[in-house]
Amino acid sequence: MFFDFRLYFKVIGLVLSDTPKPKRLFIHLTLIFLITFWASFNAVFLLLDYVCTPLFRKTEIKQPVFIVGNARSGTTFFHRLLCGDEERFIYFRMWELLFPSVIQKKVIRGGFGLFEKLFPKAFQALVEWEAGLFPELSKQHPIGINKPEEDELILLMSFSSAMVNIFFPYTDKLTEIAFFETRPPAMRKKLLGFYRSCVQRQLYLHGGDRTLVSKNPAFVAKMRDLSREFPDAKFIYLVRNPFETVPSLLKLISTMWEGLGIESENIEKSLRQLAVGSVHDYYYALEVMDELPSERCAIVQYTDLVSDPKTTVQKTYEKLELDISPDFAEKLDAERKRQKRYRSENVYSLEQFGIDREWLSKELGLFMERFGLNPDDVPEDETKEIL
Repeated sequence: MFFDFRLYFKVIGLVLSDTPKPKRLFIHLTLIFLITFWASFNAVFLLLDYVCTPLFRKTEIKQPVFIVGNARSGTTFFHRLLCGDEERFIYFRMWELLFPSVIQKKVIRGGFGLFEKLFPKAFQALVEWEAGLFPELSKQHPIGINKPEEDELILLMSFSSAMVNIFFPYTDKLTEIAFFETRPPAMRKKLLGFYRSCVQRQLYLHGGDRTLVSKNPAFVAKMRDLSREFPDAKFIYLVRNPFETVPSLLKLISTMWEGLGIESENIEKSLRQLAVGSVHDYYYALEVMDELPSERCAIVQYTDLVSDPKTTVQKTYEKLELDISPDFAEKLDAERKRQKRYRSENVYSLEQFGIDREWLSKELGLFMERFGLNPDDVPEDETKEIL
């Protein structure tokens, strides 16, 4: 298992030298302890996998599909659509990311299966309780212990994930996290090697002849390295008007930071750096997509996805030379009907996060022009979150 000790101690130094308020200091030190304990605990079982289930290392990862795009571009919705293609794909549920070892998954799955069989009412009550744990966060990002989730979370265990910037908002001092290719090649190779071994475990346990479907906005910065690590991987890039995605992302992150007790001045400074990183990701993703062979990449417009999910998936599969099974086609029909009834209540403005519309329009002019996007397509004082 890879662990980024350099970044780990750098974050600890930033926390201790920042003279935060007692509440934030307590929360940050607690987070550091929990991540350390979690990583150490999992490392033991990951090592045991090599002794107890060594055959996982021979598992082939064939044509994995990575759904990428700037955060709030509809990647979650598209990912959960493709998770319905159960004949083709496997994916990570949140609990499987928290406990990535084959041994852990077998024990936990067996234990909960037995609990459900012996105490069905108590099990159902537990499921309902868990579903209501994060009501505010779930409005912006559907979350659940047994739902598909971003496998970037696995990399947090190595303390080398973009999520470090979410828990510790020093984005101006931890730029190497957002700009992955600025990190040493050997470190990037080790990190993706660890990720590969976790995917092998997941396929070994669930896969059979299936393959991985993954979605991660944070993987945008890793696209070139991922294409090298998985030479037959396919990429699906979601495009949504930045004048919707940027304020939506800033709202999500600022909500989390406020909950962690981050001071307002630190939030404002970090949000500005987050917006700069978002601009970089838009252009970087297109650069890598243009390098890939046509049959290995597909671009999906968010407006097409929400207006007709089934047709959008069909066109994407055709582009990637994949076939749609009858069972999956039925699921897409059901989703088409459900999506037409869906509306969101979330409304955000750019200005409330200190982002100037003219600056964003100038920085993303070429990107907007390529996809025929216009800042005026979004009301000047608000953006509405659909997914």
